[in-house]
Amino acid sequence: MFGYVRPYAPELRVRELEVFRALYCGICHALGRLGGITARCVLSYDFVFLAALLWQPGEAVRVEKRRCPVSLKKKRCCVNVNAATETAAGYGLILAYHKLRDDVADEGALRATAARVAMLALTPAYNRAARRFPMFDAEAREKLSRLSQAEADQASQSASLDAVADKFALLLAAAGGQGETETAPERESAAGHDAGVLRARGNLLYHIGRWLYLIDARDDLPEDFKKHRPNILNGRETYDDARLQLTATHSNNLAISAFELLPENEWSDILRNILCLGLPAVQERVFAGEWKRRRGYYGI
Repeated sequence: MFGYVRPYAPELRVRELEVFRALYCGICHALGRLGGITARCVLSYDFVFLAALLWQPGEAVRVEKRRCPVSLKKKRCCVNVNAATETAAGYGLILAYHKLRDDVADEGALRATAARVAMLALTPAYNRAARRFPMFDAEAREKLSRLSQAEADQASQSASLDAVADKFALLLAAAGGQGETETAPERESAAGHDAGVLRARGNLLYHIGRWLYLIDARDDLPEDFKKHRPNILNGRETYDDARLQLTATHSNNLAISAFELLPENEWSDILRNILCLGLPAVQERVFAGEWKRRRGYYGI
């Protein structure tokens, strides 16, 4: 959805960089299975992170060559589609659809029309994803409804910044414990997981969600202010960059603490790179006003 959660590429080994790109392609293929070419358009690095996080400890990574819709002449390396990639793809579709639905209600006429067209194109794929992951779809509907209400309340300053960010963070936290429950019966279910692992993963995603919401609001602030669009930071007397950076960094650090409680898997080194180096690098660029202009410079 956002694209902020990505590795700090200069500190990745060549093999790690290539296998991470292969995971990106694997989720693209999983999206294609769910909804064809249209569904692939919602692909985001944020859900590559989720797939790596949901990867089962001890499960090997298999990379194979596959055809790519944007590279017809040459096959690309692609991680095998499995429970983790299918879950990340399904969640990505569900969140993208609900985000478009909110855009239809909140944006001006031109952007709302574009969002409505995109939503209609994505509807068949969304319906398949919602049938596959009904629990998360229900969570997304409920949490995004509460988020919309909290964002409406912020216009009168009746909702604190933290209270609004909490609504989105809770939605991301829900993605940490349901994926395996809703996949095919032969796959390992979440009930077999240690409760501590599920709790740590939920806490990690909660703080990633909070960080994402704050960073996205700050990144959009100059353009939203110029075009008179709603933004949680607009007109907030208590807002300043120093305090916002401090609370965003605090969420990042808490996410790192939760991550260190999880068992290692094949992606742990890359996940650690994302949390310890990638997110701080993105945050620095956002607050410097350089992220939109040089988005891929420190990423993939």
